[in-house]
Amino acid sequence: MNDKVISKKNGVQNNNSKIIIKKFTRPATIISLGLLFIIIFCAVIAPFLAPTNPYDLKVVSILDSRLSPGDSMFNGNVAWLGTDGAGRDVLSAIIYGLRTSLIVAISSALIALTIGLIVGLISGFYGGKIDSFLMRVVDIQLSFPAILIALVLLALLGKGIDKVIIALAIVQWAIYARTVRAAAIVERNKEYIQAASCLGLSDFFIIWKHLLPNSISPLIVLATLQTAHSISIEATLSFLGVGVPITEPSLGSLISNGFDFILSGAYWITFFPGLMLLATVAAINIFGDQLRIILNPRVNN
Repeated sequence: MNDKVISKKNGVQNNNSKIIIKKFTRPATIISLGLLFIIIFCAVIAPFLAPTNPYDLKVVSILDSRLSPGDSMFNGNVAWLGTDGAGRDVLSAIIYGLRTSLIVAISSALIALTIGLIVGLISGFYGGKIDSFLMRVVDIQLSFPAILIALVLLALLGKGIDKVIIALAIVQWAIYARTVRAAAIVERNKEYIQAASCLGLSDFFIIWKHLLPNSISPLIVLATLQTAHSISIEATLSFLGVGVPITEPSLGSLISNGFDFILSGAYWITFFPGLMLLATVAAINIFGDQLRIILNPRVNN
């Protein structure tokens, strides 16, 4: 009898493993994950991959201003994607800008995730007046557009990568808190949580060892999607001139730099950074959607 139960259990586990592997081999998952890996790899090794440092005044020459893609620069290098109005190589600027955008997005997402996770778990586990108070704070924040809150915060904090990270974290934590709270409420009413409470285990132990691990799946998907959202907001802020300073290139500031030249024929200054921004956000969003399918046991294909 025990052998049959064990055999059946192993069969279920093997079937689940095959389903997960099948989900990972979906074309959309492979393509988005591959593109995302290339983007992150390029951002990590930016100083070694970029042909030049676009913000090193020793190698930047105004004589290279607005060169077309494929033209030779004053120092002999080929500007494969052209140069901007200041003579900086657009390809190098994109690689460095991609690095800045990813640092800002991932850092702000991790901070917002931590804050939202703590608030959501406390709210979902205890309920009552604590839940009502915390969720009213969340409702108030979510009632305002994210870009508006970020603009107000940056107007108060000033420019800088650290300021943008703080602003984006404050903008996003409420979304994480609402998601975690919903998952925590579902788990809180299950038998294993009630059994743990009857055993006299501390609230911290129950939340940390039982509630958190079973509420983390939707949070992983949300964190992936919010990282793409952070990149979009940061690009918008930098395009408006209130994001990262010009000494720290980002995709948004690069798009802004070429906006004045887009009607004069120098389309490449804005087009290529915009194309990279589109590819990055699309890759993260598609992978996040595929991750949702992978982590959902109800989807078998």
